[in-house]
Amino acid sequence: TSSPPIGHVHPVVPLARSLVAANHDVLWATGRDACPLVEMAGLRAVEAGLPAQDRRDEYFRRFPEARELPPEQLPGHMFPRLFGTIAAPAMLHDLLRIVEDWRPDIIVHEAGELAAPIVAALLGVPNVCQGYGALVAPDRMGSASDAVAPLWHEAGLEPQEWAGAYRHLYLDIYPPSLRPPYGDYVTRRESMRPIPFSTDFSTQSEVANVAEGDDRPLVYVTFGTVFNNPGGLFRHAVEGVADLDVRVVVTVGPDGNPEAFGSLPDNVSVHRYVPQTQLLPRCSLVVSHAGSGTFLASLDHGLPQLCLPQAADQFLNAQQCATAGAGLRIPPAEVTRESVRQAAAQLIGDERFRTNAQRIRNEIASMPLPATLVAVIEELANTATK
Repeated sequence: TSSPPIGHVHPVVPLARSLVAANHDVLWATGRDACPLVEMAGLRAVEAGLPAQDRRDEYFRRFPEARELPPEQLPGHMFPRLFGTIAAPAMLHDLLRIVEDWRPDIIVHEAGELAAPIVAALLGVPNVCQGYGALVAPDRMGSASDAVAPLWHEAGLEPQEWAGAYRHLYLDIYPPSLRPPYGDYVTRRESMRPIPFSTDFSTQSEVANVAEGDDRPLVYVTFGTVFNNPGGLFRHAVEGVADLDVRVVVTVGPDGNPEAFGSLPDNVSVHRYVPQTQLLPRCSLVVSHAGSGTFLASLDHGLPQLCLPQAADQFLNAQQCATAGAGLRIPPAEVTRESVRQAAAQLIGDERFRTNAQRIRNEIASMPLPATLVAVIEELANTATK
């Protein structure tokens, strides 16, 4: 089970495929809008819970103060309310209906889907929690646990610590050297290599038109599929990088408008969506919001990054990237065309950033593949059924 945004779906696809390849029967429950993403990955999907936009709209309707919060404070406010208060009740209702007929032996869920542990406890089966980035900060998960406690009571169960997410097994896709200094409360943690995955949106997918024979560095600029408003920070990022002697590929998301930036220099091409698996091997630098999907995929290719965080887990990713010397970060209030230009030039010109990024790439390459973790999940399921 997963939340519907792409950043919560894509990280789980490699494990789900590995389970299918091992001849297990896999059913993926997620929002209506994400079911096509799951099916395009060759997996079976069933609708459950609220679509991503409905969840966000309801969050800002019920908690209008969120619109006035500084970006750095928004993640701590949003996580327990969006994933707990708003998303979990609708998801729980639908999951209970689904498992009446489809009785799983084990439930795998990503860290933002907090109805799954309740269903698993009701069925008497284990739940496996997979991270979509770093382990969720304890204050956020603790608050989310409080938010879903009434759902445990309504199900006739005693609420579990950490929303029940870490009762049996947590699969950590974050590189060990970058992990924040918390998590000793996790019952069992196994590392699992993050495998970059990109949905190919067929007719909506565009392959960057990068001129052959042009040896200028290729810079990828993206603010993901949620935080990709072409104004403000995103525009400063595009214009700042475009000032350099580089080639620039910009993506605005499958539903974005490539014309929203207006007239740009000839060294910039703007696209709705380019699968990162096709683009990153050709890049010299990634400039992004530091969303976990882009952040980890860029590290997997040993690429230095300029992180311009706005919300969610992006601030932590940006901090860890800068601390490791694999990139630079610019706080939202300091993002200007000039600050982006200077930072991007520094990242391209100083080889130490690439060296540190490649060190983390090698660390990621040594993490166990999802297929390796299938045996761990099988053992957990078999032990529980005896």
